[in-house]
Formats: sequence, structure tokens, C-alpha cells
Amino acid sequence: MLPRDHLLRRVDRLLDMGKLKAALAQHYSQRGRPSVDPELLIRMALVGRIYAIRSERRLCEELRYNLAYRWFCRLSAGASVPHHSTFSKNRHGRFRDADVFRLLFENTVQRCISKGLVAGKDAAIDASFIAADASWQRKVLPVNLPDANCATRPVREWLTDRARAPAPLTDMNKGFPGVSRTDPAAAWSARTVRGRFGYALNVLIDTPSGAALDVEATPARFADEVDAGRNMLVRAADRFDYRPRRVAADKAYGSATFLAFVRDQGALPHIPVIERSEQTKGKFAREAFTYHRDRDCYTCPAGNMLAHRGFHRPTGVHRYTARPNDCQACSLRKQCTGGRHRGLCRMEDEDARDLARAEMRTGLFKRSMRLRRGVERLFADAKVKHGMTRLHLRGLRGAEEEFLVEAAVLNLLLLARSDHAGSRSLAGKCR
Repeated sequence: MLPRDHLLRRVDRLLDMGKLKAALAQHYSQRGRPSVDPELLIRMALVGRIYAIRSERRLCEELRYNLAYRWFCRLSAGASVPHHSTFSKNRHGRFRDADVFRLLFENTVQRCISKGLVAGKDAAIDASFIAADASWQRKVLPVNLPDANCATRPVREWLTDRARAPAPLTDMNKGFPGVSRTDPAAAWSARTVRGRFGYALNVLIDTPSGAALDVEATPARFADEVDAGRNMLVRAADRFDYRPRRVAADKAYGSATFLAFVRDQGALPHIPVIERSEQTKGKFAREAFTYHRDRDCYTCPAGNMLAHRGFHRPTGVHRYTARPNDCQACSLRKQCTGGRHRGLCRMEDEDARDLARAEMRTGLFKRSMRLRRGVERLFADAKVKHGMTRLHLRGLRGAEEEFLVEAAVLNLLLLARSDHAGSRSLAGKCR
């Protein structure tokens, strides 16, 4: 009754549950009443994400009478469907301890590599805002959250993570926009029409195939998204030996530190550089000054020297200033500065910024910017086709679980499309 070219049939041929069962074997007892098969729960989670069934109650209900769902989950006609609470028990226990959804996703990545969908030449990184399951009205300061003894699970997880993390540079209780009572790990973001709590879905893909190579969940803050991009590149290199020649991203990743990191990874940063040189108020831009590497100084258009005056380690900024006497006697002073002397700033990784600026003038950079749009297509599929406009789970670990399942589904659908296209072309040749 299930057609041979049905989507679930094609996805089923791509699944390999051997590693997942081996990882979960030690979490189940051999005595007593038989436990619910973990493969059944994983297959149910995949069905729910493929067909945008966000409610676990509704997923269990549809599994009772949907023949295709039953066949995919290996349930016979008379077999009972697990209770919806079984998901929570396994998710917060066995599955999380074994990191089973990370294994599931990485299995799909290995399948994409073996099928030849990953070229390994061009990569793209981006992040998209996903609303958290938290009301924008329930916002409090962190000090007003309940303590760990009487708090909910997401609050306890956030308190534990915050205690392990280093102290922030600024006081989170003064001038801080607040945290959610129900999901304090979510960040307050004004990217939407009205500010909301949410997470960032960070994805590393190989272009032009669009195969997702790594996923990470972070609070919806630009600084955390850039850190996630760094983590994803390192993890992909360690686990899959994935070292692309070019890495593309938007301007949010164009800081000197991230550009230097991409360069040190052996890739060319095809990323627009974050520039502040145009903010000159009509005065000479920094490009009008010549930098001398051997002497570590600048020369102004009038020939005067701007010597190195200091280095601010937290921001990685070097300061260069001219002598006040040189500026006062200079004929170009009105075009250069309105103060006593002219000063310049140079980033510690300015060489990486120069490399990125040079790449921005090449044809390969324009090609990378076109290929980078594949990340937006991935985000569109996740939100429009699979219902990932608002998270169902709370906490950073819950968000990462949903993101990993979604990325695994997107890779499986990509593999299913390629297999289906290959079989159709083979059938056409046979005819």
C-alpha cells in the first residue's frame, strides 16, 4: 500500500541505526519489563520533524492510524504506540547522556560525504533567529530568578551553565534587558517587529550542494554566533577532516579575530570586512596613511610619522598618534583632524583584514556570495516546510536537540532527492 517512491521509503533506505543502538545499549537494563525501543522514538522524532508535527501528543495520535508512519517506525498494525511522556523521560536522560541526536546528525553527514555531495572546496556559515518557547512579557533580572532548589529544569540548567562560565565583562543586573522566567538561556532580541526571546540556529554547509556539516545552538547574540562559527569549523575538521578552501559568511562575521581564525585554518575568508574607516566626518580616511611594518608606524599625507603609543589587549587594538607639534605646523591639518593631533587604530590581526579586502575584489568572492545563499534556502525549508518558527523545547540543550534533528532531516531529504533523481535518470536510460 506504500508506493516504492514514497518519501519515507527513500529516507528509510538511508538510515543506519547500528551506531545509535550501540551508544544507547548501556543505558537500558536487561532485566525487568522490556524498555521502549530507542529506534522507535528516534524514528518518531524524524517523522514529526519531516511532516512539521510539533506536538508529541499529536504525533502519537497520528501514529495510531497513519499507515506510512507505522511502517517507517516498524510498528505492526496491532502494536501499541508509546505514551507521549516517554519522549521526555528518554530525552532528558538516556538520549542526552549518549548525545544520540548528535550521532544521528553526524551519520547523515558521513552519508553525504560517501555519496560525493561534499566537495570540500567552498563552505558557508550563517545563523537564523528561532523564537523560544517563552513569553516576551515574562522578563526579569537574573537576580530575581528562583534558586536552583525550587526552579524548573531550564532555569536549573541555566544557573549551572552560568556558574561554570567565566564572569561577564559587564554587570548583567544593571542595564541588562533581562531574562525569561521560563527559559533564561534564550537571549532577548529585537530582530523581529517586536522584541522576543530566542535562539540562533548556526549552520555550516558545503556549497553548492547545501549539505549541513555542523549545527550549533546559541543564544540569539551576534558575539555567540561568531563563536559558534569558530566551533563548527574546528569540529568539522576534527570529525570529518573537512577543510574547505574558502569560507563565506555575511558581514556580521567580518571581525579581525574571525578573519584571522579562518586564515589560520588554511581557508580564504570570503567575508565582507567590518569597516569603520568611512566614519571620518570629512577628514582623511585611514587609507590615506601609509603603514611601515618594519618600523611599526604610519606616515601621514604630509610625511609626518604616527608612532605606536599602546596596545589594548581585550580588544586587540594598537594605537598610533602623531606629535602635537607636527600637527600644529601641518598645512593639511584642517583636512586631517580637528584635535591637537591625529590618531589611528590598527587591529592586531590587520593582516587578515587586508587579505579579506583583497579577496573582495576577485571573481571568486562574488561566486562565494552567490553560493552562500544556500544557507538561506536551508533556513527557509526549516521554517516553512518543517515548522521551525518557534521551538518546542526549552533550554540551550533542548534547542540544540531540535536543531540537530532538523539538520539531520534536511541532509536525509537531500540524499533522498539525489537518489531519486539518480534512479529516474537510470530508468530513462534503460527505456
